[in-house]
Amino acid sequence: MQITRNTLETAVGPSESFTGAVYIDTVATPSEPSRLSASSVHFTPGARTAWHTHPNGQAIYVTEGLGLAQCRGGEIEVIRPGDRVFFEPARITGTVPPLTAS
Repeated sequence: MQITRNTLETAVGPSESFTGAVYIDTVATPSEPSRLSASSVHFTPGARTAWHTHPNGQAIYVTEGLGLAQCRGGEIEVIRPGDRVFFEPARITGTVPPLTAS
């Protein structure tokens, strides 16, 4: 059994991966032979990810706020608390700029 105690160490999302203020808390790190990792990522209003891929896919679970998600070239989807999103392996994905009112 391995217990990892709670810490208050929050990382700032790297500027090459995010636009705007993004904060990351590690939930689980991979331990051989597993590749599973988990993070709690908080996006401030207007923050977003750069286009990127995940070779093994990515699952996200929305805990608060509203967001927009998209696979490059696909439809923009609004995501809300409780939504679960799976991005297939090697798909180019990201969050998109906020909606604007006209």
